Amino acid sequence: METEITKKVNKNRMIIRRIPEWVKKIIIDKAESEHCGDYGACISQLVRDALEYNQLKHKFLDDELNVSLLIKDKHNEVEDEKEKIKFGNGKELERGKN
Repeated sequence: METEITKKVNKNRMIIRRIPEWVKKIIIDKAESEHCGDYGACISQLVRDALEYNQLKHKFLDDELNVSLLIKDKHNEVEDEKEKIKFGNGKELERGKN
């Protein structure tokens, strides 16, 4: 027969037995390094991160994010770079790139 204290303790307790070993290792390592061994705080953070990632992923796929990619070419960063043009007679001509 369960006592009242046992009922209260078991009510707030969660036991998960079917976690793959590789997931357990990640949770344990992350809890030890980032959450002072607090598995609950670690799992809570992992769930929050997963939900945030999922939300951003759906917004990105539905084109609801105002995101633009800026790709810089290394040649565009240097304004004074010269381009050499070599002619068939061996002469070279330099001109500035813009």
